[in-house]
Amino acid sequence: MGDSVAPTARTAQTVLPGVAMIAVTFGLARYGYGLLLPEMQSELAVQPGTAGLISSGAYVSYLAANFSVVWLGTRFGPRLPVAIAAGLAAGGMVVIATAAGSAALALGVLIAGAAAGLAFPPYADIVAQHVPQQRRALAWSAISSGTGWGVAIAGPISIALGSDWRVAWFVFTGLAVVVGVFATRAAPPLAGTSQEVPRLSWTWFVCPRSRPLLLSSVLVGLGSSVWWAFSVDALRTAGLDETPSRAVYAVCGAAGILASASGAVISRLGLRTCYLASCITLATSLVVLGAAADSLVAALLTAVLFGVSYNAVIATQGLWSGEVFAQRPSAGLAAVNTALTIGTIIGPSIAGTTIHHLGYSTALSGAAVVVVLAVCLCPPGRRRREVLARHRCTARLYAADARQRLTRAGRS
Repeated sequence: MGDSVAPTARTAQTVLPGVAMIAVTFGLARYGYGLLLPEMQSELAVQPGTAGLISSGAYVSYLAANFSVVWLGTRFGPRLPVAIAAGLAAGGMVVIATAAGSAALALGVLIAGAAAGLAFPPYADIVAQHVPQQRRALAWSAISSGTGWGVAIAGPISIALGSDWRVAWFVFTGLAVVVGVFATRAAPPLAGTSQEVPRLSWTWFVCPRSRPLLLSSVLVGLGSSVWWAFSVDALRTAGLDETPSRAVYAVCGAAGILASASGAVISRLGLRTCYLASCITLATSLVVLGAAADSLVAALLTAVLFGVSYNAVIATQGLWSGEVFAQRPSAGLAAVNTALTIGTIIGPSIAGTTIHHLGYSTALSGAAVVVVLAVCLCPPGRRRREVLARHRCTARLYAADARQRLTRAGRS
């Protein structure tokens, strides 16, 4: 009895704070911008092109945080990055709530965007070292679906507060403080490992095993970012009122929670099949929204499709990353997030310009085409896995080669 309870308790101690942190840093601090964008645009006189640039700026700060989290996690363990992430989320949202113009808004979005980059990768190490192997797929799919919980919470808050977007951001800030304290206390101070880990280098991050994962992450990031930045604005422009538009966004978040069970589906159908199905469904949701944004029924359908498929894609990418970068999970996940972010930096800026000249339908349809391209870069099948299993990353020999070069230099 004790053997069965202990793994469950360890899993819960990892999953609950992980879900909460991802909900706050992604669902509130990062994606709250798209949810409250129409009101902020109106009061602060932010044009669509500027709004897209601000959204892309958040991804730039997210990218910078992804680089720094590898060093922070290696040197100090998961707890410090989690604590800093909570502080950045709360601080950035306070700046947004008090913004008097587009410059202050951009600063707050930049600060809040960095929080997500610091919060996510540490949980790759925590899951790998504190969750039993047979429970990792479920644990990881639950944590990566935390975005859905955050959006599901943010939607009703924004609806209840109406057009008072500043108060909504202050409520989000309070949630970030509470969750930050909880998650920081729960995170282990240092996640040691008994494995011999490779030195980080370009050849370790980018190799035949990781290349499809990283390229597909770029494409998924580019396509999905258009939804997060402009879906509510597209619905409002098409004629839907404020409350229905935000309700659609909240439904998207609630649907994303269903992806918490994607780990069980992956265990049954396989990573490759689930990734393909998720990408196709994600692209479909973008097409439907672009074609029928003026229909509440169609908008709700796309919200469900997008919420489930997006979070399922993120879950499968996390599990795929765990296979490819098994020796240093957090560093590998940071690389995947960096690739995803490259796409999300490009996406809103291009979409903002496209919307200005051609409209929302064209921008969303173009985003769907980009996501479809990710289908060509899916987890390898059995034969390809056998070939890749024989690949030996040259980064693993880095230290030995360096010692040999030093020895030869000393002899000469």
